Amino acid sequence: MPETIRMTFNGREVETEAGKPLIELSRELGDEIPHFCYHPGIGVDGNCRMCLVEMKGVPKLVAGCTLSAAADMEIVTNSKKVRGAREGVLEFILVNHPLDCPICDKGGECPLQDYTRLHGPAHSRMGDDKNLSFKHRAIGEHIVFDDERCIRCSRCVRFQRDVAGREELGFRQRGDHISIDLFENRPLTSGFTGNLADICPVGALTTREFRFRARPWEMRRVATACGGCSLHCAAFAWWKEDEILRLTADVDHRINDWWLCDRGRFAYPVEDAVAGSLVRRQGEQVPVSFAEAATRARELLSASDRQAAVLVGSRATNEEIAHAAALQPRLGSELSPFAVAAEELEFFVAQSTSTDALADLATLGEFDRVLVLGTDPELTHPLFALRLGQATEKSAMKVTLVEDGDFAPRGDFTRRWELVQSDPAAWLAGSGQDYLAGAGRLLVVFHEHLVRAGAVDAATLAAWSARTGGTKILPLYAGMNRRGLLAEASRYAGGASLLAALEAGEVGTLLLFGVDPEVDFADGEHWQSALRCAARLIVQSPRLESLHASAEVLLSRRRAVDLAGHVINSFGLERTLTSWAPVAGERAGDTDWFEPLLSVEPSPSLEVAGSHEG
Repeated sequence: MPETIRMTFNGREVETEAGKPLIELSRELGDEIPHFCYHPGIGVDGNCRMCLVEMKGVPKLVAGCTLSAAADMEIVTNSKKVRGAREGVLEFILVNHPLDCPICDKGGECPLQDYTRLHGPAHSRMGDDKNLSFKHRAIGEHIVFDDERCIRCSRCVRFQRDVAGREELGFRQRGDHISIDLFENRPLTSGFTGNLADICPVGALTTREFRFRARPWEMRRVATACGGCSLHCAAFAWWKEDEILRLTADVDHRINDWWLCDRGRFAYPVEDAVAGSLVRRQGEQVPVSFAEAATRARELLSASDRQAAVLVGSRATNEEIAHAAALQPRLGSELSPFAVAAEELEFFVAQSTSTDALADLATLGEFDRVLVLGTDPELTHPLFALRLGQATEKSAMKVTLVEDGDFAPRGDFTRRWELVQSDPAAWLAGSGQDYLAGAGRLLVVFHEHLVRAGAVDAATLAAWSARTGGTKILPLYAGMNRRGLLAEASRYAGGASLLAALEAGEVGTLLLFGVDPEVDFADGEHWQSALRCAARLIVQSPRLESLHASAEVLLSRRRAVDLAGHVINSFGLERTLTSWAPVAGERAGDTDWFEPLLSVEPSPSLEVAGSHEG
């Protein structure tokens, strides 16, 4: 337990934890010390001088960001001397800063604006022309740099160096001509560059995707989770009416700390959706309303020529998966509705009863060794790679990657990782035996495709658990909600093989819901061929484009970032996906159309009200 100490803050005695950063304490007390260069995820630099405070026993003002709470400390943050220092710092910052707040993307959420209003001089004494510098310079795939707005706080330099492990930015020149610049004019490569726009306290670093699109007061911020991979990093979705304009990081120390990867930030919000509903009439698909398409889908599911079936995949939420599982018996079908292989389900059940699963990423630094099998996490789960790299830098941990595919370029933190170009199954059967026999706390991370391939099974799990020294495991799932799909499938009693029934021509109408063929099908070509054996297809899966043209009904499907519900991440944590409620409330849910089918008792043939000529 942290030690509790007493100290004096602006004349009042307070109790707090020993070692708490003074800026964090001031925020908790409601009397925040203004600052630019300090960020809790990057650390202390002390160069902006905005956080100067008085400290008893020290003759000069002290940078507050360098101080931590200690017993009997006395701090004053609102004296005349402190206020004068802040005013002077702001006057120097504003000497060459452009007065372009009306067109700056940071307007409305800019600390420099707020601090100038609260602590700055009322008038400028600058009579000379301001220094001019370049604007709109692309320094990476996503980042645009306006140098004349930069206040030289160095947050971006330190993030790239100390967090992302890519020393790609630095200062050049001196005095009032000092500037941030790329090394050798090479663009940023870290894969986490969107965070630079988040942490920049002014409008110097912005993203191509969001520039000039909206003001903060025009948008609604919604706390959600990123579904770009199975980690489900905490995030904020920013909505303007019914459009999402940006994704920014929320703080969750169990998973992503303060950061998002570029793939999740920029690719996930614009992932495919099925924009409109189509129904086949006289051999042609024609656009119809969602209600009309839903009625036609219910009619087809109630057809009695052959059994109807449902196949739900890992792009669905827990609630949608449960709906689909409940619908299957209502249709009188005994087929399994889950896109899950038997070996996956067997392993998941064994893993669920194990106590060796890693609970979160906050404990990564406790391991002596980390073994990653079947993937380079920088390519598939970037935030895990980021936090693993940081843990490597702070400890003597050794990381070994075993993969027979491609590896990402190494950065400063990952350069010491051992890369083994080998088939993981062959490696485990050979030199991996000696590796696993080594002492020390071990974390074994593996991609789920190794379970399907038989390289990792329940026996493997038991052998890892039995090794001395302590072992934790972490499966990295490929789909957004693959673990949620497996969890629901493990609770489902039996069910015959849908694949076999399709190939035998026993399925009349098949509903495909939230299916991701690259994740849900171990043999994609085999499955896609079998799906075409169904007499009629109802598709509500954006990623099954190859089947859209042959569907009798194509139901609209929201983008994943627009879903509301729950998903389960690789650690087993339930995460919440949230859409902006006023917008979502005006639109039917993606599962509302089959609610009438769920409200009746199971029957071999369902009567559905309404008819429509197809």
